Amino acid sequence: MGFFDRLLGKRPDAEPADAPATSTPSTPEPAADPEAVARRITEVEQSLTADGADHAALHEELGGLREQSGDPLGAITAYEASLEERPRYGESYNRLMDLYNTQRSQAAEAGDSAAINRWMSKIDELLATSKRIMRENY
Repeated sequence: MGFFDRLLGKRPDAEPADAPATSTPSTPEPAADPEAVARRITEVEQSLTADGADHAALHEELGGLREQSGDPLGAITAYEASLEERPRYGESYNRLMDLYNTQRSQAAEAGDSAAINRWMSKIDELLATSKRIMRENY
């Protein structure tokens, strides 16, 4: 899925039914064992307190685990922390764009203009991060 598709909230599963499947959605699959996910969340949170740990990678893993456990706002917090630690394109950036668009869509369905504005501001901030990443790397 392209950058602008993510920005506009278009999902890969919105393709016509007769179109060949070219990719799988990047949303983490639900875990078979919620207790195992909860245990791993605790382990990752404890690892974040260790010196020398790769905090960006741990926050990214925590974001995926939070998504698996059905906590999109917790996932957003973790992915944002990952990008704060190490601004880069990757899983955290892509998942944030998807999660922000999902939250914006839900706010639109609920008719909550304040929430729509909040999520659009988050998308704008993420795009600004994208520009910063591009300037730093090129």
